Amino acid sequence: MKLVDKLVTISKNPLSPKNDFLAKGIPILVFFFLFPVLFFIIPNFVLDTWLNLPVLFSSTTRILLGSILIFQGIYFLLWTLKAQKDIGKGTPMPLMATQKLVIQEPYSFTRNPLAFGLINFYFGVSIAIGSISSLVIILFFSTVILVYIKFIEEKELAQRYGEEYIAYKRITPFLLPRGNKK
Repeated sequence: MKLVDKLVTISKNPLSPKNDFLAKGIPILVFFFLFPVLFFIIPNFVLDTWLNLPVLFSSTTRILLGSILIFQGIYFLLWTLKAQKDIGKGTPMPLMATQKLVIQEPYSFTRNPLAFGLINFYFGVSIAIGSISSLVIILFFSTVILVYIKFIEEKELAQRYGEEYIAYKRITPFLLPRGNKK
């Protein structure tokens, strides 16, 4: 069974209490513990020192630019999670996938507002700490996430939602938001 088919099957099954716990617990562990260690702590305190890399930008520039990206990222992340829960009746996790295609805001600006928010947040933190190696790692991570979305998740969504998703995909940009056409 192909990965896309497996994801479609998983998204249709009701969750057992164990899977519900895993679907909520694993992302918290990954995004709040594992990724910060891999993306910020090790690069900033180990790699930058080991490679003798300079601190990126002045402290004022780091704080200003980093803060803008962090807050923009958090805004898109929370907005997206709320839309998935309220409109789609689900989450970004395949174990608790949305049951309805969400094309309303923020999804009317970009097909991937969660990825947009996450990438902005991670780049913002990397800039705020001034770590060059962290920025390189975030660039690599962002590329991997976007490739996964393009080649796996989009196929899964087309299989689950059919022509409705394909029509939405034709008129909505992949990542970079554009003005909402009403």
